[in-house]
Amino acid sequence: MTSSAQPLVLALPDTLAVWGPVALAVLGLLGFAALWTRLKTLEARLKAQDTRATLEEVRAALAKAAEERGDLDHRRLEHVLNEVRGGIKRTESSVLAVIENQANQPEAPQAQAAPPRQPALRERVTNRLLALGFTDIRIVTPSEELKAITGEGGDGSVALEARQGATLVKGRVQIRAGAIDDVDLKPFYPMFP
Repeated sequence: MTSSAQPLVLALPDTLAVWGPVALAVLGLLGFAALWTRLKTLEARLKAQDTRATLEEVRAALAKAAEERGDLDHRRLEHVLNEVRGGIKRTESSVLAVIENQANQPEAPQAQAAPPRQPALRERVTNRLLALGFTDIRIVTPSEELKAITGEGGDGSVALEARQGATLVKGRVQIRAGAIDDVDLKPFYPMFP
C-alpha cells in the first residue's frame, strides 16, 4: 500500500505543471473574447448614432445663442454702466453741495411759511460721507464741540471713523464758514507701525 500512494502524490505536481499554463491560456482567451464582443457592441452603437446630426444640432444651438446675444457689446455696456454710476455720484455730490450752501445762507424772514428745517452739521457730514461711499459712519467729536463749530463762524474740524468697503478709515472733515471744505480719511491700519 505504501508503494502505490507515493507515485500518486508525485504525479500530482506534474499534472499541475502541465495543466496550469493551459488553464491560464483558456482564461486569457475567454477574457479576450469577452472584451472583443464588448468592443463590437460599442462599435455597433457608435455606427447607429448619427454624429453629423448631433453636430448640426450643436451648431444650430450655438448660432441661435450668438444671434440672441450678438447685439450686446459687453465692453460698451460696462462703459455705459460706469458712466451712469459716475453720474449718480456727481448728482449726489451736487445735491449735497446745494443743501450745504442753503444751510449756510441766511434766509429772509417769511411771514406766511415757517422756514425749512436746516440740517445740522452732524447730518451734513454724514450725508457727504454716504455720498462718497463710506458706511458705518461714527462721529467722534463731542456734541458740544459740534455746536461750537456751528456757532463760532463755522470753522473747525470733525473727527470721525467710518468704513469704506471692508476697510476701517479714520480722519477729519474740515469745516470752513459752515460748509464742508475737505474730507481727509485714511485707512486705520497704516496708523500703526
